[in-house]
Amino acid sequence: MSANLKDLLDKINQDGIKQAEENARQIESKAKAEAEKKLEEAKRLSDAIIQDAKVNAEKIKASAELSLRHASRDLVLSLKDEIRKVFNKIITAEIGKMMTHEEISDILKGLIEKYIDKNGQASDIKVLVKKEDLEKIKHTFIGKLKERVKDGIEFKPSPNINAGFSISFDKGKSYFDFNDEQLVETLCVYLSPELAKLIQ
Repeated sequence: MSANLKDLLDKINQDGIKQAEENARQIESKAKAEAEKKLEEAKRLSDAIIQDAKVNAEKIKASAELSLRHASRDLVLSLKDEIRKVFNKIITAEIGKMMTHEEISDILKGLIEKYIDKNGQASDIKVLVKKEDLEKIKHTFIGKLKERVKDGIEFKPSPNINAGFSISFDKGKSYFDFNDEQLVETLCVYLSPELAKLIQ
């Protein structure tokens, strides 16, 4: 083989190796750049996922705290309502005990005699009482009245009265209520501010 041919083959061989090495460097550089790009994208995606998770966690925490506050408020309101109901039951029971037929007769006597003293007519008076107490109240009451008042007053039973009475001075067109329901309502209006202080 001639020297020129050998030199030519060496040169071709060297140029091929250089080209292959250059190609390998370019491929490696491109692969490295792509790997870095993908790594940055993965980091950005990871940061976004972490940020979303933090935002969602804060939202869930805020929602849970709000629900807990609402549940606490509802529980307190419910408890206050139960206390008021018990309070009302106690007042109702006590009024029922206090409003005996003797007590009712005394109150009626005072009201009716004052009405008659101011020129009122006994025939205008109607009294509503608890059905079970009607005869007892009538009997006790009439015994306490002055002679001039005994005639004309009308007594009737009422299914709506558990204790106390209602009285009309205009033949039943309108009534003044002294029954348990009205007395409980009146007492509760008076006592509610005091109760509110106790259960705050």
